[in-house]
Amino acid sequence: MSDSGPAGPSDGPDTSAASGAGARPRPPVRAIDPATSKRKTDGEAPLPALYLSDRLLVRNGAGLTRDLSSIGDALAKLDLRYELTPRADGGPRELDSGSWGTSITLRSMTSPIDPVDAWTVLQQLRAADGPATDNLSLEHVLRPADGYWGGVGGYWGGVGGYWGGVGGYWGGVGGSALQEYSVPGRGGRMPVSLALPDPALRAEVLDRNPVIVVPDTEIAKHPWFKDSARVVRLRMKDGRLVPADSLGETAASSTLPTSELPPGDPSAQAEPPGLLQGHATFIAGLIRQGCPEATIVSIPVMGDDGIVDEGVMLDVLQALLDRHVHGQEHGPVSDVVDVLSLSLGYYAEDSTYTSGPVADMLDRFAESGVAVVAGVGNDGTSSPFVPAALAAEPPKRILPRSNPPLASVGACNPDGITVALFSNNLAVVSAVRLGVSVVSTLPLTNGMGQPSTKIAVDGTVRCTVDPDDYTGGFGVWSGTSFATPVFAAELAVALIDQGDLTDVSPRAMRGRAIRALRACIGRVSS
Repeated sequence: MSDSGPAGPSDGPDTSAASGAGARPRPPVRAIDPATSKRKTDGEAPLPALYLSDRLLVRNGAGLTRDLSSIGDALAKLDLRYELTPRADGGPRELDSGSWGTSITLRSMTSPIDPVDAWTVLQQLRAADGPATDNLSLEHVLRPADGYWGGVGGYWGGVGGYWGGVGGYWGGVGGSALQEYSVPGRGGRMPVSLALPDPALRAEVLDRNPVIVVPDTEIAKHPWFKDSARVVRLRMKDGRLVPADSLGETAASSTLPTSELPPGDPSAQAEPPGLLQGHATFIAGLIRQGCPEATIVSIPVMGDDGIVDEGVMLDVLQALLDRHVHGQEHGPVSDVVDVLSLSLGYYAEDSTYTSGPVADMLDRFAESGVAVVAGVGNDGTSSPFVPAALAAEPPKRILPRSNPPLASVGACNPDGITVALFSNNLAVVSAVRLGVSVVSTLPLTNGMGQPSTKIAVDGTVRCTVDPDDYTGGFGVWSGTSFATPVFAAELAVALIDQGDLTDVSPRAMRGRAIRALRACIGRVSS
C-alpha cells in the first residue's frame, strides 16, 4: 500500500505500480469530491469514490459493437474518442460474452495535453441520453478491507477532508480512535509465536474438499502451504487461469528466512515491506485454521500496494467463473468453486452499483452455486462499500432457482461480542466475526527494524523483540479483511456437514450454499 496521498482534492496519485502480476501501468487515479465534482443528473452530489481518470467500463454482449459505435458518436460530440483498453495479461477481449468488463480508454480529439475526467464525461453522457448510458460505468479502484484505519492507506487521507477525518461524511467516528487499532498490542500488526502445527495434518479425508478462492495478493512460501494440493496457485494468461507452475513461477517470498542465512549476514535485513505484504498469506492461514479440509485457490490480483483496477478484477472473475462452470459441466471437479472470499472493495459514488459490473458478475457466481463473502471495510462508515454493500438475507424457502445471496462480514473485538469501531455499518451486515488481533501466517521476512536492546554474553545473544522480524512465520493483524476468511472457513465447514460435495450441479450447489449461509449467518462469533 502506498504511503502517499492524493495531490489534491480531486486528483489522486499517478501510480504506475502493477495491479497484479504482469499488469499494465495504471493511469492516474481520481477521487470524486462531492463539493467540486460534477453532480448527478438528479442534481444531488455524488459520494466520494476512487476511479481511473480516463477509463469507463462497458457491458459486454451480442450488440456491443453497435453499442460502442453509439458511444463513439456520443463521445465525438464532446471532442473525445475511445480505444479498447488492453487486457493486463495480454489476452484477447471476448466482446460477445454476456457480462460487464470491457474497459475503454478515453482520449481527447483536440488536445493531447488536456486531462480527461471519466466522471465528468459519464455525467455529460447521462444528461444527454440517459438510457443509452445504462451500459456504462466508472472503472473503480479496489482496495483491501484491511487494517489501515481512517483512510485506506493514504489515498483517502486528505481528499478534501472527506475520507481522512472519518467524521462528518464518515458518520462521526473519530479518526484517532480508529488509529488506535494500528498500534501493536491494540490490534496493530506485530510478530507473535504460535505453538500450533499445520492444522491440515488433522484434516478429515473427504470425497471432495470444499474450495475457497482468494483473489488478493500472493500467498507466500510458508511451512503451512507446501502442499500444492491444499494451496493451488493460479495466474492469468491470455484470458485464462492457468497453474502458476506452468509459467515457471513459484509462490512469492520477499526474503529468505533468516534461519537460512549465515549468522550476521546483512542480507537478513530486508527493505521495509509493503503495507499489504502478506495480506493473502494471513487470509490463507485463517482459512487453514477454520477449515483445514479446504483447498485454498490463490489468484494474485494486486501487489503489496493493495490496488487493483476494477477491469482487471472483472477479467479475473470472468476467467474464474468460466473455469468453475467448465468444471461443473465437464470436469475436473477440482476446478469447481464453493466459496469466493473477497477482502477488498470500493466506495460507490451513487446507487448504480446495485446493477453495475461487480453486482452483475457476482450474481452469475451465485447462479452457479458459489457462496460469495465480502468484507464490509474499515472506516467506521455506512457509505456503500462494494461488493459487501450488495449483501442480502438468505431466502426463506429454497426454490429451484433460488440463488445464495452475497454475505457481508464485519469484525468484532477479541471478546467476540463488541463490534470493532472501524467495522463499517452497512445496510446489511450478514455476520460479524473475529477480526481484531487475530493470529495467522505471514511471509518469513525480517525488516530493517531492530530490537531495542541486544546483549551478547558468552556467545549467546539476548535481546528484546524485533518488531518487524516475521521469520517465525506468524503475526497479529486486524481488519474486516480477516473476519471475512474466518466466516468463509465457517461456511466451508457447514458445507462439509451437509455431505455429498461431489454433486456439483448448479442446483445442488445453490441449495447447499443457502443452507450453509442459514446455518452461519446470525451466529455469535466463536
